[in-house]
Amino acid sequence: MQEKNNSVGASEPMRAIGMCPYFQRERGNGLVYCECAKFRFPDKISRREIVYRFCAHPENYKACVIKQTMDHFYERKYNQIEGGQRGVSNG
Repeated sequence: MQEKNNSVGASEPMRAIGMCPYFQRERGNGLVYCECAKFRFPDKISRREIVYRFCAHPENYKACVIKQTMDHFYERKYNQIEGGQRGVSNG
């Protein structure tokens, strides 16, 4: 039985499942979509390096600057909605 090569740049495509909550999808033409942006990479290998290093990685996605920016955006948004009381206990 032949084993599949699932490394970056492998001949058989392997669709990424994002760990990042903002990751939406990747396209075969060098595009990655997340909640706040569409990224175009020069080739499929470059795209897959980023997707597997950050978007689909169980821990590294937390280091992505886009994820951190979106976290801060939602924190500001919910603070504004809740009158600045998010994370403050009432007792």
